[in-house]
Amino acid sequence: MPDPKEQLAQFIQQMKEQNGDEINKLELPPGADEYLDDLIAQGDTTTIMFMLKLGYVMGLQTGFAAAQAGQQTPPSSSSPFGPIQA
Repeated sequence: MPDPKEQLAQFIQQMKEQNGDEINKLELPPGADEYLDDLIAQGDTTTIMFMLKLGYVMGLQTGFAAAQAGQQTPPSSSSPFGPIQA
């Protein structure tokens, strides 16, 4: 049986290779890097997991909305609709 952790690591690596340039164009709010560094230093995996789940849910909602609107692909980060905001 495949190791779920290794499968996730491979999936993330594949996504980085396929979408890294586009994702790197996205701007996060000022202080995001420092906030994440603090969470990691504090070992606050609960908040980090919440952030990952929040991003996942927002991605699902964006995909659903794009499908409902008949879009074949979501707007790019350089579109008038980016950067992504909550």
